[in-house]
Amino acid sequence: MKIIATGLSARFTDLGRVGHKHKGFTQSGALDTNSHLLANAIVGMPFTNPTIEVLLGGFIAVATHDIQVAITGAQVRVLINDVPQRLNHKLDWQKGATLQIMQPVLGARNYIACDRPFIVSVFLDSCCAVTREKTGGMNFDGKGFQVADVLDYEGAGTLGSAATSASTDNLSPETRLTHGSMNNEFSGHNTATKTLAPTTQLAKEYVVRVVLGYQESLFDHKMKACFFNQQFTVSNEASNMGIRLTGKSIGSVAVTLYSEGIANGAIQITPSGLPIIMLAERQTIGGYPKIGSIIAADLPELGQCQPGSAIRFEQCDLFTARQAWLLRQIRIKTFAQNQYVRDEKQ
Repeated sequence: MKIIATGLSARFTDLGRVGHKHKGFTQSGALDTNSHLLANAIVGMPFTNPTIEVLLGGFIAVATHDIQVAITGAQVRVLINDVPQRLNHKLDWQKGATLQIMQPVLGARNYIACDRPFIVSVFLDSCCAVTREKTGGMNFDGKGFQVADVLDYEGAGTLGSAATSASTDNLSPETRLTHGSMNNEFSGHNTATKTLAPTTQLAKEYVVRVVLGYQESLFDHKMKACFFNQQFTVSNEASNMGIRLTGKSIGSVAVTLYSEGIANGAIQITPSGLPIIMLAERQTIGGYPKIGSIIAADLPELGQCQPGSAIRFEQCDLFTARQAWLLRQIRIKTFAQNQYVRDEKQ
């Protein structure tokens, strides 16, 4: 495809640069991982297949080959040659046709998956571009797509399902979740049952669950009550690195801490008494006190927050957090399996 307009930001993304934080590199990866996985499942590609992450719409591209795509994530109007298209469905995009993603009505990020793998530049096991580190990206400079960039596909000379099949022959079983049998713990019935797409929840107000961390003792009962019993607002300082919230200060912690590693979803409390939620492109270490961490199952919703979105926190225990994560995994993998079976029968 040829890029005509990128909007605020458009770039390749995947599941991140895992296992390299000790070298000083951030994890990166799709902010709404659920929408990334769903897009790949719809077009029958492995979950590790790169997608295009589009921030706040404005994306325009022209197809250079006949391909099939799926667009997931924020609630937007999608047009192919000015004809409205459905989100969360497989779409035929013919050579020479123009695809447009308009500004979202709700949510912030959309994900585009194709039925053939993109040719991407890989740095430390990931194609993700990180502007702050100047790593990854098409030219290893940390930049997203530029106008007139051309994105190529593996096996571009061969169209259809044969090209897709050939491109996945060398993938390991763990990364071929939509191209064969799945792990027993997640496998469903091998029938083409109708399964609703497990989309990321979109809202103007998000309630996210928090597991308190080992530094919770630094926060007294009054501070915790203030934290859990108010509505915060996403400020203009929101990015793939983190979200700074505005609201009533919960108070500051008069203690000096050593810098330490930061988990995805960790909630730091700044000296102003307001939270910062650390996300995929967070720095590898930090020294602000952390009241807890948002559970993994609720992180995709944060990827859809816009400035002005409201956030409330709800306390959660580890058992519930684990249960919610497993349920989300089961839903997306069952959907992928059923999608694969339906495509095989067609």
